[in-house]
Amino acid sequence: MNKQDLINYWKDLWLKQSDIEKIIQKEADLTISQLFLLEEIDDKYIENIKSSFDRLKKWEPLEYILNKAEFYWLDFYVDNRVLIPRNDTEVMVKEVINELNNTPISTPFPLQEKGNSYMTLIDVWTWSWAIPISVLKNTDKINKCYAIELSQEALEVAKINVEIHWLENKIELINWDLLTPFLSPTTYNLLSTIIITANLPYIRTWDYKSMDDSVVFYEPDLALYWWEKTGFELYEKLIEQCLELKEKLYSPTARGELEGGLTLFIEIWYDQYEYSKNYLKNLWLNFEYFKDNSWIYRCVKIEF
Repeated sequence: MNKQDLINYWKDLWLKQSDIEKIIQKEADLTISQLFLLEEIDDKYIENIKSSFDRLKKWEPLEYILNKAEFYWLDFYVDNRVLIPRNDTEVMVKEVINELNNTPISTPFPLQEKGNSYMTLIDVWTWSWAIPISVLKNTDKINKCYAIELSQEALEVAKINVEIHWLENKIELINWDLLTPFLSPTTYNLLSTIIITANLPYIRTWDYKSMDDSVVFYEPDLALYWWEKTGFELYEKLIEQCLELKEKLYSPTARGELEGGLTLFIEIWYDQYEYSKNYLKNLWLNFEYFKDNSWIYRCVKIEF
């Protein structure tokens, strides 16, 4: 079939040419240069190409059709088992990298092994693992990384991305909930300075009006909705666990084996700024907000 005829037909049905070309590239296994030079598309690819176009016409996200999402200049495998990583979350990744690169090196007492950073990164409810992979690709300060995921299906996608980015020896995937595995007697090797990242479900269960149909109908509910009152309830549970973890690891009255600190980075919904600020003030925590690309307070850094 003639390439341009195919593109023109689907453009007339209100598909974007750039999306059309990306789908043809994927289904016919072509590079950008090969697609540009191609005049005729082999008939053996046409059925799959048209099927993908039909999915796009039904508002299915292009990232699921292509099984690829770009995040922080990296490519990630995605499908409908995971949330699609978005550029708003890149604000959090940027601030985490800045925090790591500006944090003085510390060593765990009583070990004094020169040259090691002894930093642990924990990503909570990791989904596609886009956040920790992006961090690890942009700093050498992390000594150990854990990714916690409640959904077994999402964990399978995370494993694919770990392999794609050659990070099997750097991370450990854990099928659990929030920080639970670190709060009881454990063999997990937490090092002196701990950075925790979390992009938890923060949308109220009834708040469909603020979201695109492609999100409502195709992305996993577990990644989006949590409670009906504020949507911040799951973060409150995580912050309580961070306080407990701090007491367990750093307090002189507890085990007291580590020297360092614990910092949490979270992403919040557009209307949770005032609520989260008052909540954190009431806990007497130090915190700082960062705006996303739309100048909305979306990322919070919390020090424990």
